[in-house]
Amino acid sequence: MGINDGARIAETVLHPIRLRIVHALIGRELTARRLSAELSDVPQASLYRHVARLVDAGVLRITREEQVRGGTQRTYATVEPAVTLGPDAFDAASPADHQRYFAAFAGALVAGFDRYLRSTGASPTRDAIAYQQVPIWATPAESRELAARITELLEPLRTPADGPNRRRASFAMALHPDPEA
Repeated sequence: MGINDGARIAETVLHPIRLRIVHALIGRELTARRLSAELSDVPQASLYRHVARLVDAGVLRITREEQVRGGTQRTYATVEPAVTLGPDAFDAASPADHQRYFAAFAGALVAGFDRYLRSTGASPTRDAIAYQQVPIWATPAESRELAARITELLEPLRTPADGPNRRRASFAMALHPDPEA
């Protein structure tokens, strides 16, 4: 995937609903019906239109098609290389591009947290909600190493596993220099 492809895909994914669709599918496969149930606040026709756009852009792939009651039920998954902006495209992005990317990232976090708080039975203490901002002192190389080690720690938790208390959660990370220091 070239730099322009990465930028084109990023622009496609940046839509708030498409970002939610991608996030819902990372690490798993869902039918459009199941996706619609999980994103119940998104009108079905709108959801299907956004899924089709993500498939056309190469962000999602169809993993299975089954005939169900005279129609075709498709199962979707993310195309892993397409859901992460590669190093070349990341380096080629302008400051304005990075501002849009980060604003979409932060907006998705805020919107997801808001949906959680409005959900029935939300209990931040019981659900072990955590958010914090921790100042660190690190070289760029140390920052890259920190991000890589955190990603490595998260890897065993990225696949669904059976267990009475395990459920899908969102972990977000942002690491940037403090311009005030």
